[in-house]
Amino acid sequence: MAQHFKSGFLVILLFLTALLPGASAAQGQPKSVRIPDGTALRLALTAALSSATNKNDDQVNFELTEDVKVGDVVMIPKGATAVGHVTEAEPRRRMGRAGKLNFSVDYVKGPDGSNIRVRTTAARKGEDKTGTVIVGTVLLSPLFLIMRGKDVVIPMGTAFTAYVDGDRDIALGGPTVAIPAGQQTVAVEIKSTPDGADIAIDGKYMGSTPSSVPLVPGDHTIQVEKPGFKVWKRVMTVAPGGAVSVNATLEQNQ
Repeated sequence: MAQHFKSGFLVILLFLTALLPGASAAQGQPKSVRIPDGTALRLALTAALSSATNKNDDQVNFELTEDVKVGDVVMIPKGATAVGHVTEAEPRRRMGRAGKLNFSVDYVKGPDGSNIRVRTTAARKGEDKTGTVIVGTVLLSPLFLIMRGKDVVIPMGTAFTAYVDGDRDIALGGPTVAIPAGQQTVAVEIKSTPDGADIAIDGKYMGSTPSSVPLVPGDHTIQVEKPGFKVWKRVMTVAPGGAVSVNATLEQNQ
């Protein structure tokens, strides 16, 4: 009888433990959440585009202008980077023919370092990927459409909406550094000018600026990178005790 009582008590205890918040995390199982297909992303160009200077396959860089939320949870923070490419570029031609400039948005960088594929139409079109192309003239004022012989120029900051392509699972809490049990750590606050740059520590993606990362004492390679800017890279010796602050000022590419 006592043995049955103990077994039943153990089953109830395990059941209640599974219901406790953070139980999965305590057991070492990463928690993830799903971003539904068609979730809207508000994007803006981080550099101007021109049919006179851009070429096919040039990288196009964007950033999120609003947090992406599922309920009240921020899934992708404002300032996260997104990447696309030029799909067609043709400078203005003789006989008054205007230039052409079309581009795509391919993915947005998730807080866990994953690339989340996106499209530019709210509804999926099966396997047809033509909906991922943004026609440059659509983003311009009506006045441009009646001006002959002009190059297509899309200013920095031009805003538009893209959409998550398919249900996407991302890890909550972002990337973490493996810390040996009992090892002392130092909080390293990493900022950049401008914000929203990718952080890599010892070659591992660790989120975007600004972020606080716990590191064990010793030498670490810190790299801060944002599309349109030169890579900032330093080797830093982290000493025990206190807190460390890093502020990377990024230089624009010429």
